Amino acid sequence: MRIVEIIPHRHWQNVRTGATASVFGAVPWTSARERDEWTLISAGYTWRRSDGCVGLARKPAATRQEAEAVMARVNAR
Repeated sequence: MRIVEIIPHRHWQNVRTGATASVFGAVPWTSARERDEWTLISAGYTWRRSDGCVGLARKPAATRQEAEAVMARVNAR
């Protein structure tokens, strides 16, 4: 497995409860009224792997430079 791309980490966040949800699954709301409670948030950077999956089963990097360092370590293996 190689990392092929660094991408912004984004997730849904509920502005009322603070709950979060992945952008890669089903939408987290069940009605039009609930939809207004969810906002798409960018928070750091994550990685797209050579197999097409996103993420490395770890928290996203806070900065692009940190993400690049992780990418270099993983790809050097």
